[in-house]
Amino acid sequence: MVSIYDLGFVSLTIPAWQMALYIGTVSFFMIGRKMNYCLLTTYLFGLYWGYYLFGQDLLIAARGNAGVETAYITFGLALAALSLMALFYEER
Repeated sequence: MVSIYDLGFVSLTIPAWQMALYIGTVSFFMIGRKMNYCLLTTYLFGLYWGYYLFGQDLLIAARGNAGVETAYITFGLALAALSLMALFYEER
């Protein structure tokens, strides 16, 4: 079992202004009762932070293949778009 003290050694380098922007945006949408936009914001920030933190590892693993980077961004945006379509679709 992992101790809580072991988690202190994990250092994520997400800038504070990005965290503040994310929290502010999600809070604004929650106050406005726009849960679909909250989910979209979470997907997009997650996609961006995943690339921001692990982009170098992705490019090293791809060995200079630009198609891998394009596929990462394309499939991430497609996931966000399809999730939005599913959330806004109303059966009548």
